[in-house]
Amino acid sequence: MTIMKQAWMITRQDFRKNPYAALWTLLFIAYLGFTMSFAVSVQWGEHVALSPVADFIMLALIPFLGFFYNRRAFKYLQEDSYTHMLAFFRTLPIPMKAVIMSRIQQGVLAFVVNSVIFFTLLFTLSGTLRIYASTGFFVSFALTWIGYGMLIQAIYIHLEFLKRGKEYFWLSIVVMIMCGIVTIIVRVCGANLVLITASYSKEWMLLSPVMWGALLAGAFGMFVSYRVTQRKLMKRDLT
Repeated sequence: MTIMKQAWMITRQDFRKNPYAALWTLLFIAYLGFTMSFAVSVQWGEHVALSPVADFIMLALIPFLGFFYNRRAFKYLQEDSYTHMLAFFRTLPIPMKAVIMSRIQQGVLAFVVNSVIFFTLLFTLSGTLRIYASTGFFVSFALTWIGYGMLIQAIYIHLEFLKRGKEYFWLSIVVMIMCGIVTIIVRVCGANLVLITASYSKEWMLLSPVMWGALLAGAFGMFVSYRVTQRKLMKRDLT
């Protein structure tokens, strides 16, 4: 069997073992979309200014659209659930690269499903983005941020497979801090990432260079994460 088929078998089995994951994921993503719609609407006025809070929330939370929220995701800190999962798979006649590919499959599926919920709520509830209303704009804007989310998700996948729960937690905090630093730098420069991506999406729609650049960066990030994680995971001690 090919790696993709083996990975898909793992993915389907994981969904069967976590029947309530879809419900928890739906509720969490709906909450994010509802919250973000208000953040994007903050301080929109005659000077076309958005609060930097909008940038920070988008930078920090968009990557979380790439998760399905099952028991493993909730218990990674207390039980080091990712390490235990890998130790279990190492006892089976399944190549570890199929396990990594399964995680990437789940991430892509999560982005597809979660993004529909998140961006539908964001565009519906945010008066700021509704002024750009057009299908081309909505799709371009969403894909731009999904590309960014996939890039950061590649980092999280790498950490899941190579770090224990506590290390993963603190490195995730570092990622959040980096998002905050980027937000501050952009603010000092007098810019706003949400407005920049919205402007490019409005002007270029599906030809937006920012959108295609973000998608290519996300795809490349996933590829690099797969290759590097595969190589280092073979040497990791899971005891």
